Amino acid sequence: MTLSGAAIVTGGGAGLGEAIAHRLAAEGAAVFVADVDEPAATGVADAITAAGGVARAVRCDVTRAADVDAATRAAAELGPLRVLVLSAAIERRQPVTETSDEGWQQILDVNLKGPFLCMRAAIPRMAANGGGSVVALGSTLGLIVAPGHAAYCASKGALVNLCKQAAIEHAGDNVRINMIAPSATDTGLFIRFSEQAPNPAELRERIAALNPMHRLGTAREVCDAVVFLASDASSYTSGCVIPVDGALAARRM
Repeated sequence: MTLSGAAIVTGGGAGLGEAIAHRLAAEGAAVFVADVDEPAATGVADAITAAGGVARAVRCDVTRAADVDAATRAAAELGPLRVLVLSAAIERRQPVTETSDEGWQQILDVNLKGPFLCMRAAIPRMAANGGGSVVALGSTLGLIVAPGHAAYCASKGALVNLCKQAAIEHAGDNVRINMIAPSATDTGLFIRFSEQAPNPAELRERIAALNPMHRLGTAREVCDAVVFLASDASSYTSGCVIPVDGALAARRM
């Protein structure tokens, strides 16, 4: 699949966002790597450029409208905005009764307010360019729940309906909004989360064993789904949630 124009990847400085940024560039997009960690974003953009792609980096706190608006304007310098990948997210293990006001708000701000601000800024530009694709990285935990992940599950569940709402509102603008819902993968939030465990390798093996496919997902599999939704191959697909989870949600729903 060949992509054209500019693509913004939030949370593009590490994890799945980094992998997606590289893949979109390899498919022909000019990639704007947006991350609150500016040196990390710059490192990814430099690596893409060294590999023959086109990329730029910017520090962007997705919870701040001014940062998001500035990043969206700057991305237009790389070409017409066609793709927005919402990858910036945080996770923290806290049950309902132990979640602080601050912890709750931080997760909701990054995981839900951030995508809202990014779509609000980017969708009008996509519409003006004749259309585009928004791909949100949700989670299996937005479709099912997991004990101890109260704010994270709430944020990802709410993101499902936010994306469906935007899809309906902008279908006439040829702007498609879809979500990918990965389970635990070998890259990204789960790996960082598992590093906090007393025995990270044991936790990863246990989570993999619980999956119907008895393994973790891969960054490549997530990137494949992103490219499909970003490209014209999915031109009649909008308002959808695609689990990339080895059938985990199907077993539990």
